Amino acid sequence: NVGWDQKGMGDDEYSAVWKLVLMPVAREYQPDLVLVSAGFDGALGDMGECCVTPSCFARLTSGLLTLAGGRVVCTLEGGYVRSVLSRCVEAVVGTLLGETDVVNNFCTRDLMEDILSSIHSGAASSIRSTMASHFPYWNCFKEYKQGYAKG
Repeated sequence: NVGWDQKGMGDDEYSAVWKLVLMPVAREYQPDLVLVSAGFDGALGDMGECCVTPSCFARLTSGLLTLAGGRVVCTLEGGYVRSVLSRCVEAVVGTLLGETDVVNNFCTRDLMEDILSSIHSGAASSIRSTMASHFPYWNCFKEYKQGYAKG
């Protein structure tokens, strides 16, 4: 988990944490199967007080399909406003069925800097803090360590 320091984070912030933290760790871990407890309460218009769109959920799912030979299982776990939930589920299922292109989520240090400078500063700070906490455990963060580690 990456803790946001405030409400209202949306597609840009979720995409950033996906590219900079979650996908690098997942690639390094090399899972045989990806299990997703798909909660959509962070969707724009739902009660999670975030602003993630169905198309962003589809892009995040697309990234998961690059792992474990595409073996991804999603279970519905949350989302409380049916009209919002239905659009998010449709986007994710469409991605699982191959209705959208699979997005490769590799990120270079330069791209990381561009991403972090383009999102909400609180989100960028949360992402940097999460990465710094995980430096000792994941090789995928070694390239980014200089300048972000606390110590």
